[in-house]
Amino acid sequence: MKICVTTKDKGPEAGTDPHLGRCMYFMFIDTDSLQTEFADNPYATASQGAGVQAAQYIAGRGADVLICGNPGPNSMSVMEAAGIKIVKLPEMKAMEAVQAFLANNDS
Repeated sequence: MKICVTTKDKGPEAGTDPHLGRCMYFMFIDTDSLQTEFADNPYATASQGAGVQAAQYIAGRGADVLICGNPGPNSMSVMEAAGIKIVKLPEMKAMEAVQAFLANNDS
């Protein structure tokens, strides 16, 4: 499974960002290999439509799950259409958010 987490920073201590379209970075983690990759959000400074564009970007990167505090309704529609599960969690470290999700979804 591939999880995307919206983050404020890059690196192992990165904190989650409650925003989708305006977050600075995305952390992608493959739950099989536990390999992580950070990517700049290319739409963080877009004049409009940042959430939808970010959602399309995440879908294009093959994410199965998005962990984000508060994605907007338009971006949620894009995620749902792409079959991406949306998990809303409070701000914490990105790896803690992944661990919290996995602990509650150990199917």
